[in-house]
Amino acid sequence: FSSVCTHMSVSASIQLESVSTRIVDELEPGDGASFPKVGDKLLVHYTGCLAATGRCFDSSRARGHAFTFTVGCGKVIKGWDVLLLRLCKGQRVKLHVGAVDGYGAAGSPPNVPANADLLFDVELIDINEPLVKEGIRYRKELEDKARREVEEQQERDAKAAMASEGPKAAASGPKRPRESDESGSGSDSDSSSSSSESSGAARKRKERKKDKKKEKREKKRRERKEAKKSSKKEAKRGRKKEKKMKRDRETVQRSVITGKRLKLDDSAADTEGRAP
Repeated sequence: FSSVCTHMSVSASIQLESVSTRIVDELEPGDGASFPKVGDKLLVHYTGCLAATGRCFDSSRARGHAFTFTVGCGKVIKGWDVLLLRLCKGQRVKLHVGAVDGYGAAGSPPNVPANADLLFDVELIDINEPLVKEGIRYRKELEDKARREVEEQQERDAKAAMASEGPKAAASGPKRPRESDESGSGSDSDSSSSSSESSGAARKRKERKKDKKKEKREKKRRERKEAKKSSKKEAKRGRKKEKKMKRDRETVQRSVITGKRLKLDDSAADTEGRAP
């Protein structure tokens, strides 16, 4: 990692400037054995909030993708560069990062104001994740995100349907009973007409319910079809990324092999030139 982190020796001696920057609480223990070093590539999930108000300003969990970075090289805020070196693999903690060890006087507009203390819920998932494992994880994250979006859309549609049915029921109001005539014949005719009307209304209600059920089934079928199509697209993107990473690895391997051959040829030529 020396090519990635050119100022490793400087990063190793980074000191926190705020006494309030610390690990507040352990939410989940880790393996207790695997600790990162300066220059390692970390895979984390986090949620960041303002300490003063508790308002969330950033979350990898909400985005559905874990965050990767090189630790101790100034790629993230100073509080992270120092505190995450103290975590072990699988550990989840709550961090308090003082403003000077966070975004400082400049802040991070528009989400983080100037001189703001921060709270983080951070989980160290992996250290130096292999490329193959990264491709599998990324594809799974895309599929989970597509499924969550479909479920959230279904919930919104159900709430909207309930909200639209509420005013209709209130507008119709309770039905008033029919007034009976004084004569017996009049009451008989009214009862027969009311029974026929009620049976007709019952049939209409049944038809409406049947139509609504049919519409819901059609809607769910369309949503499942769209979700399946979306997941296929995301999976295709993931496969493309895996192929690209594989090609990159093969290119690097070929370049290394070619470089070794060139060195061997040069050494052989030098030996032949020095031979008596």
